[in-house]
Amino acid sequence: MNKKWVVKSTLALATALMVAGTVKNSVTASKMPLEYSNHKKVKKGGTLHVGYSSSGVFKGVFSDVLRVDGPTSDVSQFGDYNLFRANADHKYTKGGLAEVTFDQAQKTATVKIKQKARWSDGHPVEAKDMAYTYEVVANPATNSGDYDDKVRDVVGVEEYHDGKADKISGIEVKDEKTCVLHFKEMRPEMEFVNSGYIIGKVMPYHYLKDVPFDKLVASDKLQKDPLFYGPFKIKNMVKGESIEWVPNKYYGGKKPNLSKITIEMVDPGHAAAAMQANKYDVLLNEGPSVYSKMKKMSQYVVLGKKEQFYAYVGFKVGHFKNGVNVMDRKTPVQDRALRQAMGYALNMDQITKKFGHGLEYRANTIVPDAFGRYNDHKQKGYPLDLKKANKLLDKAGYKMQKDGYRTLPNGKPFTLRLLAPASSSSSGNRTSVEMYLQQWKKIGVRVKLKNDRLQEFNSYIEQLTNDGKGYDVWLSAWTVTSAPTASIAGTYLPNNPYNLGHFVTKENTKLIESLSSKEAFNTDYQIKQFYKWQAYMNKEAYIVPRYFEYETYVFNKKLTNVSLDPTKSQTLWEDIAFTK
Repeated sequence: MNKKWVVKSTLALATALMVAGTVKNSVTASKMPLEYSNHKKVKKGGTLHVGYSSSGVFKGVFSDVLRVDGPTSDVSQFGDYNLFRANADHKYTKGGLAEVTFDQAQKTATVKIKQKARWSDGHPVEAKDMAYTYEVVANPATNSGDYDDKVRDVVGVEEYHDGKADKISGIEVKDEKTCVLHFKEMRPEMEFVNSGYIIGKVMPYHYLKDVPFDKLVASDKLQKDPLFYGPFKIKNMVKGESIEWVPNKYYGGKKPNLSKITIEMVDPGHAAAAMQANKYDVLLNEGPSVYSKMKKMSQYVVLGKKEQFYAYVGFKVGHFKNGVNVMDRKTPVQDRALRQAMGYALNMDQITKKFGHGLEYRANTIVPDAFGRYNDHKQKGYPLDLKKANKLLDKAGYKMQKDGYRTLPNGKPFTLRLLAPASSSSSGNRTSVEMYLQQWKKIGVRVKLKNDRLQEFNSYIEQLTNDGKGYDVWLSAWTVTSAPTASIAGTYLPNNPYNLGHFVTKENTKLIESLSSKEAFNTDYQIKQFYKWQAYMNKEAYIVPRYFEYETYVFNKKLTNVSLDPTKSQTLWEDIAFTK
């Protein structure tokens, strides 16, 4: 499943006070261990008790291309495996239940599914499963959020979607285990696992073929009795609350060491106490407040990896009309000097150091540090620099008045409106947002909350995605997929509805398109262009980066063979074991 507003994105608000201080310009992060092994003998069998920290429930639609909530994806990871393996650069490599080869001249990707790949009912995973999954995504009756430009790049997908064809002409089932995908154009980001061009989690055609497309989401075959080709399958489930997983005897990989996994939802406010009482062996989805308590418990080890995530401040400079973003809004934030000054007024280094629990660190661009060399580490981003912020505004003609606020260059007073979501997890949320406003006041920029309040979360999303009125600035964040060209840069193209600031410039579009050009099949060229784009985005400051963060996992020290390394974590649940 690709980056999405509700499912694959996380809206985050800094819950920290703004404090002044001297900062470094470099991007730094606390190092956290990626692996744990106690070097004792492995014990075969045993039940692994997993807690999932969440104040809600999982909806339980067990299809990656149809589910509409993140928790379902997380609680199904023991059986819902990706067919493909990724290397350290998040690109396709060998070793999975399927492998893919690309032919640029023929504009094809050939997927070969291994003979040993089987569903939990014993039926082989077949090429028809991949073809069927594309049909599920492209059929308008399913309303799949994965129907996007990447899927439409497959020949014949649009004709199928529009009802002009019964099948997708560009998907060729060559034999039982071979599927050839014909594309309109070949793009460099296709080489990334989870980029969205090649579906990595397929659906069982033999099991679902008789279910009408418009009935799939609500069907018992996806909600109560789903099939999996990963190492585990569901034995029992309390909908929305807990799942009991047992080994899938037909799994085509290594036999799991565990005899059972149970996972249940636990309220974040009770998670640390539950772990202290040894109720769970593993805790997933813990937040900073839980982490700060867990790291003190000697019976557990906390592992962390850099998350593909960035938090930012956005400036609204236009509208979304007829499927295209248009920069036509008359607003003070059209002025680059004002946007830059507001960026330099922030103090993310001190915030993350003091209140991030060691899990957050200031972002230097909007390309997460987790993407390694794709992030231009020479970029400084927006460290605190009130002197520079004031100089920018002075030079641009913003006059400071006796009340401590500036006027526009034309002499008129102005007030900007900030859109920010209320957070149920932080009672001090209003205070933290007020501190943002105080930092901007220090440079003479008056910013007030829209309607003088934080917005209810669903209303906040509705306003952002449906071009709501009455705000100039907003606070948000994204969790993104494994192809930075598509999931990050592509967001800011003219036709992308998630270009929420609606900024469009010829230079921006040209740079983004260069990332997917034929020349960009040369990785060095692509990275060079990516650096140019990050420099451009930082300069224009339509989106000002705030912070990156670590994703953490808690494991009991009785366990071994635990790794979050990208090249090893794909087999975590079959490798993990208790020790004797």
